[in-house]
Amino acid sequence: MEKDQIKPKIEDALSKRTERKFKQSVEVIFNFSDVNVEGEHKLNLNVQLPRGRGKDVEVGVFADGDMNVRAKKVSKHVLSKSELEEYAKDKREMRKFAGRCYSFIAQPDLMATIGKSWGIVLGPRGKMPQPVPPNANIDDAMEKVKNTVRVKTKKMPNVQVPVGTEDMTPDDLAENIMAVYTAVERVIHVDHISSVYVKTTMGEAVQIW
Repeated sequence: MEKDQIKPKIEDALSKRTERKFKQSVEVIFNFSDVNVEGEHKLNLNVQLPRGRGKDVEVGVFADGDMNVRAKKVSKHVLSKSELEEYAKDKREMRKFAGRCYSFIAQPDLMATIGKSWGIVLGPRGKMPQPVPPNANIDDAMEKVKNTVRVKTKKMPNVQVPVGTEDMTPDDLAENIMAVYTAVERVIHVDHISSVYVKTTMGEAVQIW
């Protein structure tokens, strides 16, 4: 699959979208054949979109000290170690907190605590935090996570992945789709990719191949 092959299909999908009062996402759908998505062909990938997501998402931060202070300037969802432990006493509250954020980053020395107490909630959702050094630039770390999408198979032989929004250019969207395709093809050979579609949230799916 080549970028020039994708662009006209994106243009077609955008032209067929139904106007809505919200900014629609653009999604790519991969359908697979003759694969074991619970075994050797299981996908559980994080792919950074080179041209960005096209919209903001909430990122939570688990950190202490100076990193905690800096994180609160850029995120509404920041927990210290003691707050992590307090939340861990109530699984319902943990689920609510996890649901508020698309992704998380964490101070490396808190990862063991998070895995032990929060893993049961964050793990199945694919939201285990990315470790970030305490002296790292929080803005850069959060921007990277915001522009990273999860590509995860469940029980069915397909995945549907957001690759941007309807106001992005077809060229940028095509570049994002190629990034996802490249990551998928490393795990599932092209011979097992039976079809690929692109669509907007409420629009008609257009076949790329």
